[in-house]
Amino acid sequence: MNRERRRYLDIWTARKISGDPGSADFSREELDEYSEVKLKETVSYAVENSVFYREKFSRVSADDSRFMEYFRSLPFTTSEELRQRGMDFLCVSPGQISRIVTLDTGGSTGEPKRVHFTEEDQQLTVDYFENGMQLLVDGSDKVLILMPSRMPGSIGRLLSEGLRNFGADTVDYGLPGSEDEVTQLLDIIRSQHVTSVVALPTHMRMLAERAAKTADGASGCALRTVLLSAEYVPEDTVKLIREVFGCEVYEHYGMTEMGLGCAVSCGQGEGYHVRECDLYIEIIDPETGEVVPDGQPGEVVFTTLTRKGMPFIRYRTGDRSRWITEECRCGSRLKRLDKVGPRDAVKGYLKTR
Repeated sequence: MNRERRRYLDIWTARKISGDPGSADFSREELDEYSEVKLKETVSYAVENSVFYREKFSRVSADDSRFMEYFRSLPFTTSEELRQRGMDFLCVSPGQISRIVTLDTGGSTGEPKRVHFTEEDQQLTVDYFENGMQLLVDGSDKVLILMPSRMPGSIGRLLSEGLRNFGADTVDYGLPGSEDEVTQLLDIIRSQHVTSVVALPTHMRMLAERAAKTADGASGCALRTVLLSAEYVPEDTVKLIREVFGCEVYEHYGMTEMGLGCAVSCGQGEGYHVRECDLYIEIIDPETGEVVPDGQPGEVVFTTLTRKGMPFIRYRTGDRSRWITEECRCGSRLKRLDKVGPRDAVKGYLKTR
């Protein structure tokens, strides 16, 4: 993989933060300045348009020179608040919402969490998928998508759109419903000359285990890359997939509230490069709420920078990670999150409108 391919997210970020389609690089100072400007815009926009944030934030900083100090003093947003007051988060009229994702709440008997997206918000996701996927595939690849694809605006549909935007072909299969489909999926990989798969680790492991047990193994499969997402990725699963299919394995970290995408591995170093042009990430001490020094573990908290329908400000994910402070071998200037640990509760896809 050439160096420009490995730095593709940096090139995309440079173009987004500068507004110049010919830009190919940025400094950390430029990205930090961009993030602060977008944070100011997001807080002001949310307070002006969201009932929830207007009530939650009793004041808006008027002192630009101390904005980050003010920002760090803002109370956190929680998933319980989203569950109880979802409609009050909206910054647009319900008629401007094109997609609602209803999330599992881990067995709670209360209201489920519902995340709302405008068409513009969904195009941000397509843009991220289009550029992030070019870390592992190009226009010559055929990608099997084992993600929810049934409904317009579902993650599989958005991923397929992003891939096709740069010429890649897709097989939009959707989520496998049972282990009985594993043999069928292996046949699809062989017969349709699939070169890449995007899947939950659970499903990709089933494919690898079935292939390993058959007489011809993964013979006839031409997989070059696999992207694992939407669940915790165990190391033994990554090892098995590599051994069986002889492919590179990439990992993606994100959640629906983040806009379905946050960070992706580059194949050259540990952890995941963050989508910093659309998200601002903090690592906090889960007990005190204070931001921890870079390199120390804590809870992932995020703020959306470009969302219009339902922005989130200092949203607590419950996920644990840390900033990797060493420079990545790929040369990226984007920050890297360390591997995120298993989640206590399911945050996946259940019902969608």
